[in-house]
Amino acid sequence: MPDIAIVGAGISGLHLALRLQQAGLTTTVYAERSAEEVAAGRPLSLPVWFGRTRQRERELGVAHWDGPDNQVRGVNFVGPAGSGVGFYGDFDEPASGVDLRIYLPRLTADYLERGGRVEVLRPEVAEIDRVSRDHDLVVAASGRAATTGLFPRDPDRSPYTVPQRALTAGLFHGIASVDPSFVHFQVTEVGEVFSTRLVTSDGPVHGMVVEALPGSPFEQLASYDHMADPAGFEKTLLGLLTVHAPELRERITDGEFAIRRPGDVIQGGITPTVRQGWTTLPSGRVALALGDAWVLNDPLTGQGANLGSACAFEMAELIVAGGPFDAGFAEQVAERLWRLAEPVVAWSNMHLGPPPEHLNGLLAAATADPRVAHAFIPNFNHPAAMWDTIKSPEATRSWLDTVTTSA
Repeated sequence: MPDIAIVGAGISGLHLALRLQQAGLTTTVYAERSAEEVAAGRPLSLPVWFGRTRQRERELGVAHWDGPDNQVRGVNFVGPAGSGVGFYGDFDEPASGVDLRIYLPRLTADYLERGGRVEVLRPEVAEIDRVSRDHDLVVAASGRAATTGLFPRDPDRSPYTVPQRALTAGLFHGIASVDPSFVHFQVTEVGEVFSTRLVTSDGPVHGMVVEALPGSPFEQLASYDHMADPAGFEKTLLGLLTVHAPELRERITDGEFAIRRPGDVIQGGITPTVRQGWTTLPSGRVALALGDAWVLNDPLTGQGANLGSACAFEMAELIVAGGPFDAGFAEQVAERLWRLAEPVVAWSNMHLGPPPEHLNGLLAAATADPRVAHAFIPNFNHPAAMWDTIKSPEATRSWLDTVTTSA
């Protein structure tokens, strides 16, 4: 029975470890930080799990937040001011959002209770090579591993060399809930704003993500010292929402709006990158890339955690089928995983540029016809279908014809 090392204890790494554990394989997870440090730390991201990821959680036996109170039912899309675009669409399966500071420690505990092993390790090349000598195969699923040069950037699949948005995200009190709960997805002339409810250690709290176009008024949020001046940060954010996202601003109560806890804000930027999917370590062992170590997308389409989970299951299937874990095996894994990742990468990158006319036409059609809206929004749960819908004017026209005639 093969012995697998998994470097990284994020969503991808833990879903892979739990899946291989179900198949009876021996695994060790090498985490950058202990579960206690993750729980006590700053927010890592504000992911939303769509229906297929939630189903994988059920298969893993880790659907700890599966209750109806934690469900997000759809997307409320609001277009730029003056566009007249705006619609609501249901998901085909409810989504959910959980603070990673409770999610990752709980899944780590599940893995340990089922006989897994976790060690703390700095994800550097020398350390990864050292531990590889005790295992048959290494999977690097840590975003930090991407910065080591272990997996070079793939220029043919990485059109950007700098971040296309300045990101600010946080957890906030004072945003009114909606019933049914939905993702508020607002496109403005200066960037995008998302908000939805997430489960935290304090119960449900609203998360908000602001994606600022370079040079726009939103960009100041990404460098604002929210720790030194939280009240000023909150006031600035509210002022910007009043001008650029009034629909969301209407749900905010001035006297109650506040950062959930000191430090519950994420700031920075992500350069969308696809790296080579594998390498051979000095030990001679193959190392596969997974999650943020392989593909890093801007969070604009909300697919990062969902893609990581899907790829973890696909990789697990190939590992369970058996080796030898050599270059030929690694190439097979890279090819299979790219089939899952390619539509997500293409879809995410399309939305970072000016929207093509056929996409604007689709959004206008969804505004005018609820049948289109309710057929379009489920594609967030099916990224390959989403890309097939929007990849070209001809594809969009064909999809719209199918939706309107079959309905």
